Amino acid sequence: MEVAMTNYTPSKFAADNALTSVDVVEKYKLSANIVNAVLPQVLDKIAVGISVCDLCQYGDDLIAAYADGMYKSMERGIAVPTCVSVNNYVQYMSPLADTDYSLQPGDVVKVELGAHINGYIATAAHTLVVNPNPQQPIQGPAADVVCAAYCAQEAALRLLRPGVKASEITRAITEVGLYYRCQPVEGTYSSPMKRFVLRGGKDIENRFATDMFVEDLERFDFEIEANQVYQLNIVMTTGNGKTKPAEHKPCVFQRDVNKSYQLKMKAARTAYNEINSKYTVFPFASRSLSSNQARLGLTSLAQHELITPYTPMRSAQKSDLVAQFKLTVLVTPKGLIRTTLPMALPYVHSQYNIPEQTPTAQILASELPLEIIKPVNEKALPQININFGEHRIAVNSDFLFLL
Repeated sequence: MEVAMTNYTPSKFAADNALTSVDVVEKYKLSANIVNAVLPQVLDKIAVGISVCDLCQYGDDLIAAYADGMYKSMERGIAVPTCVSVNNYVQYMSPLADTDYSLQPGDVVKVELGAHINGYIATAAHTLVVNPNPQQPIQGPAADVVCAAYCAQEAALRLLRPGVKASEITRAITEVGLYYRCQPVEGTYSSPMKRFVLRGGKDIENRFATDMFVEDLERFDFEIEANQVYQLNIVMTTGNGKTKPAEHKPCVFQRDVNKSYQLKMKAARTAYNEINSKYTVFPFASRSLSSNQARLGLTSLAQHELITPYTPMRSAQKSDLVAQFKLTVLVTPKGLIRTTLPMALPYVHSQYNIPEQTPTAQILASELPLEIIKPVNEKALPQININFGEHRIAVNSDFLFLL
């Protein structure tokens, strides 16, 4: 979704997104500091019996607390609400308490979140496997899909440089998946980000459409350019890559700034005012609204297209497993800057590997001209006091919306 450009000239937009500017790069690093502080704390809570709802709330509370304590002269906060998608669910699971789930042994858990400082965004996602016996590696399909997603991310990162075609990156992602008997998930992609814009240009698809002709690929293909910020998002499945809507109702929404409507319902006006005040153009979770009345208003906002729901998707078969790794990287004229840090990988052992001397192995073995920002010193972050599981959103079933 594009930000409305009223009173925002092209020259101002270009200056605000120029990675040649030290100030712009610094703001991207500042937002990444929050993500790099929050994501490991959420991952550390993953264990048997832990509530998905509590994990999501914990991540959002941490982002809000860090952001509120820093850079008070700027707009700041959540850019992507904390989503925890388990097993065959793909993305955008950030449930209310009435649709909660407690983690079980062997669950493949994907945690995704994002923060922004003055509209400059950092997002990241990581996958862990709930392992009751951490001394023993996870094996089988869970190990295969984690290895496939992680290696595909590493290959894509090495190819993400000016002059490389998007189709080369998509092909490398697909080939990595095949070695691990996995498939990229349809409808998932990496996208360039701009100030206040999560999806600000041409996407790098994780897989080619099955009905795509060669001439279509040539028409839609493009070269990576310098001065771009990408959320590099790799999603793999042990299934055939096809998806279908999950049985859960949408729980993540985003305001459409290009639509307007004179709202009549009080609940809708309450929700709309709160969204404009707290989240502006960024996605938000329904549980983050302050009251059941405001959540009731989401139905009217969606009907009048003032907000766009992020439909939860799952892979075709319930037995499928899905893994996701996502990072934020700046493609500057001088090279790549990775702003969101790599997290500790789950202890897995796949029966498959990428054979030596193959083109994919050569990509993974190639030098990576990458600057990774240093982890922020904890003393540089504001002192916060967020207790896991303490903050839960009570939901009155009378106010549950239907979409």
